[in-house]
Amino acid sequence: MSTPARVVVRNYTGQLVGMTAWLLQRVTGLLLLFYLFLHVETIHQLSAGQAAFDRQLAFYGTPFFKLLEIGLLATVILHAFNGIRLTVLDLGIAHGRQRKLFWVLVVGAGAALFVAGAVPIFVFSVLQR
Repeated sequence: MSTPARVVVRNYTGQLVGMTAWLLQRVTGLLLLFYLFLHVETIHQLSAGQAAFDRQLAFYGTPFFKLLEIGLLATVILHAFNGIRLTVLDLGIAHGRQRKLFWVLVVGAGAALFVAGAVPIFVFSVLQR
């Protein structure tokens, strides 16, 4: 008999990688769309005057929003690398290596780039407050 942890690991390294990548692309796309609306709202604050815009920026400078920026970084990296993986697959390259491409490119390279970007944000923006 297999343990529940082995079943989960087997499922996400086996046949469900394509479905997981598809779902990941949709979820990160929606999160980026939400960020886009937040960004447009922030820029819209300029029409209310410099003081309103400065208040909004001060609110975004809090440690909580710096942690959300780290989450935004993760979302952008996952969406971008998964998009590259999908483009490679659509071009007919590496069709037999879809799982390996997902784990190496999206998860591996994405995690390395995330750590390289998240550590400075965390150290210089969150810890120094």
